[in-house]
Parts: sequence; C-alpha cells; structure tokens
Amino acid sequence: MYNIIKLIPKENSKYHFGEGDLTESSIVFHSYSLFSAIVNNFVKLYGDGEFEKYKEKIKELKISSLYPAIYQFDLDLNKIDKEILFIPKPMLKLGFDSKTEEKIKEKPKDIKKIKFISLNALKKHNKKELKKITIGEEYLITNKEKDDFKYQNPKNMDLFKKIMEQKVSIDRIKGTTLEDNEKGQLYSIEFIKPLRKKDKNKNIINIVGFYFLIDFNSINEDKDIVKKINASINLIKDEGLGGKRSIGAGTFEDIIIDEFNEEDLDIKYEDLNKKYISKEKRLTLSITVPKDEGEFKSFCNYQLIKIGGYIYPSPNKMEYITKLKKNIYAIAEGSICDKEISGDVKDLKPDGINQEVILNGHIITIPVVFYEELKDYNEEGVN
Repeated sequence: MYNIIKLIPKENSKYHFGEGDLTESSIVFHSYSLFSAIVNNFVKLYGDGEFEKYKEKIKELKISSLYPAIYQFDLDLNKIDKEILFIPKPMLKLGFDSKTEEKIKEKPKDIKKIKFISLNALKKHNKKELKKITIGEEYLITNKEKDDFKYQNPKNMDLFKKIMEQKVSIDRIKGTTLEDNEKGQLYSIEFIKPLRKKDKNKNIINIVGFYFLIDFNSINEDKDIVKKINASINLIKDEGLGGKRSIGAGTFEDIIIDEFNEEDLDIKYEDLNKKYISKEKRLTLSITVPKDEGEFKSFCNYQLIKIGGYIYPSPNKMEYITKLKKNIYAIAEGSICDKEISGDVKDLKPDGINQEVILNGHIITIPVVFYEELKDYNEEGVN
C-alpha cells in the first residue's frame, strides 16, 4: 500500500531542483535525491548509530519522484477540498478519443510539448477517452478538473513562475566568497515559484504544490521505524528540498501524510476500448536501477538518465562534501515496463571513502494501458 506525501509551499517560496546546470531548474525532484534527503533528516533527528541500526530496512523503502500538484483549499486553508496530481507523460501513444485524434493530426507537435498528465487524465487515457485540455502547454488535465478548479482559459495559465537570480560563488568547505580579480565570482541560478490564485467570490484558493508516493514495503510491520521515517519526512518542511536552502529556498508551509488509493487506478476490462489491442503495462514514477538483465529487458519504452555529481553527506560526514559519486545509468520516470519488478539499491561511494553512498533505485509503478490499432494485426495476431 502506498502513502501519499503532500507538500504545501509557503507563499512566495522558491525552489531549485536538478544537478549540474544552475541556469535551469527542473520541476521534478528525483526519487534518489528525495531518499537521500529523508536519510539525512533521519540522521539529524536520531544520529548515525540509529541509522546504522535500521539502515538495511530503510533501504527497502520505495519512493517516487516529487511531482507537481494543485491543491484547492477554502480561504482559511483548513483542508484540501480537491486536488490535481500530475505524473510524467507516459512514454507511449496517449489514448485520445477519435475526435481529438483528428484535431491532433493538424498540430502533432503540440502533443510533444506535454510533459505531465494528471492521474485523472491517465484514467481517461486507459479508456481511450482523453481530450486535449492543457494548463499552459505542458500539463494535461480532464474537463472535470478544468471545471472543478474554475479554470476558464487554462491554456493561458502556468503552474510556476521561473525567476533568474545572480549569486556570488562560495567555497563548499570554507563557506567564503571565491575571489576573481578581487571580486566575487557571480553566477546565475534559476528558481521556480509555485503559483496560487484566490477566488474570494467562491471562497477558494488554488495552490500549486508537490507530492510523492512512498511504499514502506515490509517495513510497515515495524511501527517504530515507520514513525521515525515519518518524522524525517515531516522535517522536510523546515530543512527543505533542492539547492540553495541556505538562503531560504526549498522550504514548505505544511506536509500532509495520507493514504493513497491505488485501487482507484486499477484497470477494468469492461472500460477498455475494444476497437484496439490493449495490453496492461506498468508506468514508472521513480528513477529505477534494474536488479539484473531480466528486469532491464522488461522495459519496452524507456529513457536512460545519468546519475552522478557531488556527495550530499550526512551532517557528521561533511568532509565528503567535495567528493564526487561514482556515475551510473538508470531508467527515467515515465518509462514503460511489461510487469512489476523490484529495482535495486547501489553504493556509489568513490575510492577512498568509507561511508556508503546509497542510491535507492527501487521502483514505484502504476498500471497503464498500451493501445495498438486492430488494423495493424492480421487475424492470427488478435487474441
């Protein structure tokens, strides 16, 4: 059973997600980085000894990447009344209805601009009843979501404002300004600011936030470790996520831990469009490291992502902050596999380091329908 962690930003909060190029922030915070953040919070709360005690169990955690969401509150911000949860656009042909498909043929490039679809849009895809309704160009939603959130012209909207700021380079060890001809070295960094919109007439406020899914797996039987992991997740509110947290970026107003209804995403045979060959596949929501060749071969559509960069050490191992992890290739979110697999955990510690650098490559998936047209098959190929 999955739990869902909903992260509500403070007003005017800003975030920088991603490794390498500071001039561009991602909207997604990858699952392996999220796992590392939770582990570091665990060490801050309970110490290295307690982490070593539970380390092997903590490695069993399955965590999705962090994705955008829209939460609708009343103006007092008492509770979430409605929500739109986005996932990466699946790496397959989306199941638009026949009328929408005809319109798409006129502007096929518009579909390539879509980067996320809502979970409710995924359900429409699975029935091949999807329509092209987007927030901006990148976020595909359903007609009901458009109505529920009172969006009149969603295509002219966006979820985030991107801002570029100039900063002065700081030595990672000394914490002092890096000098260049007696002047601090300037660099640019992009932040994303989640937007919010009040409608006083309807007594609602729509707040762009984030969420991720977590599967405690066999850990669920140990109430003590679950309690400590939840406390480590709640600490994200103050410790934050992403880059430039030392200058106030990355923090949150609230974090809500709730149950996630996986059964709501189950695929029912009677809902499938019988004009097409349909196959149930699995859509990945996490960065995945296949355990063996068999797991790798289960992926039919996928992209590879290279993981590396600097070590983000635990609070008691800050001497490793200038060390680079070993590089590894993994499978990106939104990939499609034929069946449930487990994924794997790797140690990316470089030579000369005695601290394990854990890469959690366990997989979190949800069901998705892969449609193929009947006309592509002869009678022998149709089951």
